Amino acid sequence: MENIPYPFSIKSRSDTAFLFAQNLLMALKGVRYQSTLDLKRRSPNMAEEIKEVVETETEQVDTPEKVETTEKTFTQAELDDIVQKEKAKAKRSAEREYKEKMDEAEKLRKMNAEQKAAYEAQKQADRIAELEAQLNRNGLEKEASKMLSEAGIVASDDILSFVVKNDAEGTQEAVNALSSLVNGLADKKVSEMLKGKTPKKVEQSTAGAITKKQFDKMGYKDRNELLQNNPELYHRLKG
Repeated sequence: MENIPYPFSIKSRSDTAFLFAQNLLMALKGVRYQSTLDLKRRSPNMAEEIKEVVETETEQVDTPEKVETTEKTFTQAELDDIVQKEKAKAKRSAEREYKEKMDEAEKLRKMNAEQKAAYEAQKQADRIAELEAQLNRNGLEKEASKMLSEAGIVASDDILSFVVKNDAEGTQEAVNALSSLVNGLADKKVSEMLKGKTPKKVEQSTAGAITKKQFDKMGYKDRNELLQNNPELYHRLKG
């Protein structure tokens, strides 16, 4: 078999690879060098461009739109007057509190041990009575709210302050009086509305037509109409 000569020897191939690698390395260095030169040549221009952008943004920030506002201004005399009034108010409050404490101390100073003990006991008793009265009123308000709700009256703070008395009996009487007054006014209004008109649906109601649940959801006006037109059903549902 005839040997075909290889175009390159091992040595020639190594030299070729070396030259190729060397040329490639020089080319890369040239690119990097050229990039560095370009950057240096562009740096002054880039700095100027950045400076212009920063100055433009600064001008935009430093020149906000003018907003017309009207604020009340005080003269120095007015401010001094306000300060003096506040100082005088605080001084009067402090003097009043100080006087009360001094009067209390003077009263105790003039008492002997037995009188002091009696005085402190009375103060404690008054405090307890005050707390008991508050608890009692809270209980009466709760009970009055329940009675007013049963009568179809909203128990607002104003109404509670009107009907709640010092005891349960007085509160009950006040609630009954208010309920009678409200019902009387409602009856008069309903009667005037019913004059010359066809009977309401409530008048035709029967025991099976209105359930206890429906009755509980009825408002004050509907309950009063039911009471006027069908008292027996009203009291049966009310329980």
